[in-house]
This record gives sequence, structure tokens and C-alpha cells, in this order.
Amino acid sequence: MHSKFKILKLFIFILLACSSLASAQKKEKGANLQKSDVMLEQKSADLQGITNQSIFARSIDAGPVVFMVLIVLVFLSIAGWGVSVAKFFYLRKVADVNDDFIERFWENRSLNDLNSKLVNFDDSPAKELFKAGYSELVKGSQLKDQASDVKVGIGAAMSNLSRTLVKAKNLEKKKMEKLLPLLAIIASTGPFIGLFGTVWGIMNAFEGIAQTGSASLAAVAPGISEALIATAFGLAAAIPSVVGYNISNNHIRKILVHIDGFGSDFMNIVERYLVTENKPARTNSTNAPRI
Repeated sequence: MHSKFKILKLFIFILLACSSLASAQKKEKGANLQKSDVMLEQKSADLQGITNQSIFARSIDAGPVVFMVLIVLVFLSIAGWGVSVAKFFYLRKVADVNDDFIERFWENRSLNDLNSKLVNFDDSPAKELFKAGYSELVKGSQLKDQASDVKVGIGAAMSNLSRTLVKAKNLEKKKMEKLLPLLAIIASTGPFIGLFGTVWGIMNAFEGIAQTGSASLAAVAPGISEALIATAFGLAAAIPSVVGYNISNNHIRKILVHIDGFGSDFMNIVERYLVTENKPARTNSTNAPRI
């Protein structure tokens, strides 16, 4: 009887011990879950804070190297926008003035009269061709009269005139293409500068992961997000420059087509004049030939 009582007592003790152990494990599990919830809430708050940060704040957090890259890209973007807009309005003005001069050229019956009105057509490439060609016409007329053979004199005068017009055209082309190399440089290097900043930022992000020992999305996302801003800045600098470069090139090609046509017409007029001219040309440009 006494031994049965001991066994019963031992059984009750074991039940109480198991119950206490289960209760302790349950409390520990609840504490771990609560701690995990707190950590998740903290990470969520951190991500929310990162999301709510401005681009400028993220740029500062990305590190000094990435921040300097972003500053460079901002200046390149401003330069690209400024040059693109300035070239657009400048080339449109050049095209309008050039068309006005060519129209006035065909309306005038005297090259001498038109030569006296050149001040009214600033920034016109066709005007510069006419100015150089008119000066060469006076010299060519003298050359024809001084040559022993009229055909040789006319040929030499036309050859000189052709070279003069080509030189004037190249000078005007160079003037219109001013600052276009800058747009090309920004368009070609902007994305690579941004990529450099991104790579550097990702390196810093991975170093941070190695220090914290956590590879979760909450640990990786902020650093990578800050690094990718550099790529976005690089594209923002390059895209306007690419568009501005292509638009400017298109305008320049159209103007050059008009210049080529004008140069050919001017050479035809001069050649007809030299062939039909019978009187000696005077050295004074005010008495230059009329057509």
C-alpha cells in the first residue's frame, strides 16, 4: 500500500514537471514571436523611412564617392539641356535668316546692290558664301582679262571661286557645329559615369551586408536603391544630350543642303557672266559686275 502511494506521488510529480516544462516552452516561444514581430515592425519602419526619403537624402546616404558622381552628372545634365536648347533656337534663327537671304538674292538683279545690303543678314551662311564668292568674282574678272587665253582665264577663275566657296562653307559648318562635341561627350559618357557610381554603391552595400551578417531584402534593398540612383542620374544627363545632338545635326544638314544649292547657282551665274563679259573689270569693288 505504501509503495503504491509512492508510485502515484512520483507520477503526479512527473506530470507537474512536464506541465511546467511545456508552459515554459510556450512562454519562450511567445516571447520569440513577439521579438520577431518587433524586429519586423522595426525593419518595416526602416524601409518606410527609406522610401519616404528624398532623392537628395538618399544621395547623401549613398556615400561620398556616389554623391560626387551625382554632382558631376547634375552639372552634365544642366550643360546638356542648356546647349541643346541654345542650339535649337540658334539653328532655327540661322535657317530663317538664310532663307531670307537666298530669297533676296534672287529678287536682286545686281550683285553689287546685294553686296551693299549684307549687314541685314547676320548669321546667314549663304551670305558668307556670297560675300567670299563676290570678292573672288571681282578677282576672277581681272584674272580673265589678264590671261593670254580667255578660256584658260575663265577656267582658273572658276576653279578659284569653287575653292573659295568650299572654304567658306566649311567655316560656316564649323561655326554651326560649335558645342556639338560637348553634347556627344555627355551622351556617350553620362551612362558610364552613372554606372560607375552604381557599382561603387553596390560594393558599399555588400560590405554593409557582410558587417551585419544579414542578407535579407530589408538589409540589401536600401544600399542597392541608393546605388541605382547614380544610373538614373546618368540616363537623365545622357538622354537630353542625345536628343539635342540629333536635332541639331538634322538642322545643320538641312542648312548645308540649301548652302550647296546656293553655291551651285552662284557658280552658274558667275560662269555665265565671265563668258558673256566683254568689257574689262575694274579693280574697285563698287564698280563690280552687274547681272
